[in-house]
Amino acid sequence: MVACQGGCHAILVYLSMDNDQIVDALELLVKLWDLHGVNEFKSKNLAFAARGLDKFPGLISSLSEDQLLAVPGVGKVVVKIVQEIASSGTCPELEQILEQTPTGLLTLLKIKGLGPKKVRAIWQELQITEIDDLLAACEDGRLANLKGFGGAVVESVTLNIRFIKSNSSKLRINKAQELADDIAETLGGLFSQASIAGELRRNAEVINSLVFLVETDDLFGASGLLQQVEGLEEDLKESSPFTWRGFTKGHLIPIEIHFASTSEFVTKLYALSAAPDHLAQVQFYERFDGKELKEESEIYTALQLPFIVPEMREGLQEFDWYAKHGDKALIQYADLKGCLHNHSTYSDGKNTLSEMAEACRDLGLRYFGIADHSKYAAYAGGLKEEDVIRQQEEIDQLNAQWSDFQILKGIEADILPDGNLDYDAAVLASFDYVVASVHAGLTMDLEKAMPRVLKAIENPYTSILGHPTGRLLLARPGFPLHMSKILDACKANGVSIELNASPYRLDLDWRYIYEAMDKGIFVSINPDAHSIAGIQDMQWGVKVGRKGGLLKELTLNALPLDGIKNFFAKN
Repeated sequence: MVACQGGCHAILVYLSMDNDQIVDALELLVKLWDLHGVNEFKSKNLAFAARGLDKFPGLISSLSEDQLLAVPGVGKVVVKIVQEIASSGTCPELEQILEQTPTGLLTLLKIKGLGPKKVRAIWQELQITEIDDLLAACEDGRLANLKGFGGAVVESVTLNIRFIKSNSSKLRINKAQELADDIAETLGGLFSQASIAGELRRNAEVINSLVFLVETDDLFGASGLLQQVEGLEEDLKESSPFTWRGFTKGHLIPIEIHFASTSEFVTKLYALSAAPDHLAQVQFYERFDGKELKEESEIYTALQLPFIVPEMREGLQEFDWYAKHGDKALIQYADLKGCLHNHSTYSDGKNTLSEMAEACRDLGLRYFGIADHSKYAAYAGGLKEEDVIRQQEEIDQLNAQWSDFQILKGIEADILPDGNLDYDAAVLASFDYVVASVHAGLTMDLEKAMPRVLKAIENPYTSILGHPTGRLLLARPGFPLHMSKILDACKANGVSIELNASPYRLDLDWRYIYEAMDKGIFVSINPDAHSIAGIQDMQWGVKVGRKGGLLKELTLNALPLDGIKNFFAKN
């Protein structure tokens, strides 16, 4: 979306499709072919090509026909489909089969546990095409009567439908930031000042609504200016004279645009950004509502309270945190010295080991920690013992080239159902550090999850507990853990806990960082990067880490190279 001046319209312009968009379109075509029973050989060929393109490190849309043909699995038929999708966002094959597909089935295909063949059975045998009707079939027993749908499947489908329905209008922080930046840029072209407020200003990991505040001298005429913005759809019933409410085309997330005069802008921005409980803590409505403020800090000064940064204004433990740690620095992105937990083409990454390392070096970082998948994760090309040797030999060769940078030898070892890691002690001892993570058997109750994870933490070779609950935001809830006991175990065993910075995870949940800081536990902001672009995800980890009071001195990858080596040397 671009800012509009002089009465022009704001429009959303797609210059080219990125790799993820192209692969997503191909994978959707595969699913739809399977849903409709199209030639299985044709479908499998396209699926194989999509996997090859998903691992391609360069820009797919820039490839010539010969370069596309060099990608594993890509033949001449696929080349044509890819080129059409790259240039237009779609292709005749996709458009044709979408025409034949009830729209609701696209939602059913997103339900975990329902592949195209199961969705086809639901469609053909129960004549169900909508998610609400499928939920009813789960509850009245019709789905359980279908062949291949036992009680466990029905229970899983029911839980996942309810999860999808409860999150359908929400956005993860990265997508919310992208959309909000576009809208804010447009608003900045219409008004003298526009600011992002609400949950996004507090760096919440999941955003329920996008809130903006604009400055205007014409409070009653401001709403009319928004009619110039193409794509904004007003909800007239919910809007009021001083607040525009509605949506933007293509998104379900609610949008609020509040209007304020110059004199009340700072006060309103504060009120629209802090959580209700924090507003109550500072007696906002009793003492400051309607008053003119030049700086938000004036609220805290008047009450003789410490200044709380916007991201921490949740009304939880921020003032207690300040009493304990207020003299110490919160983590900032510039404080990061290295990047741990990354993947390469040795397993399921898109870039080579050297490319990933050089990208980190170009960012001014001092070390790069590789942590490809281990052998148990065969689906992700996990490293067998001979692959570990080969990778470590390459690391030695690369490290010999640099005096200002170093690759740390790591692995993301799978935590097996019994809590053991999936290499023997001799192999684990060859690594500089080990990230221990659960990837399989995620459906656990507390009685299964706790001993499994605790045993992994107590393994003498574990350095970092990876994405502790296994959650995927807006897609999959994490498994339950008694987090206080997990943190105690990390402290007792010299293990850092990961704040997985992928915006799909952001796991450890920031609410537990307060306790980690109180207990002196190092938190590692790890991007779980599978490509060079993924390294940048550390920014989301920093944002969410600050929200929970993450201190620079207890951020593992803010340590210098010698410091992090000392930490890992506990093994």
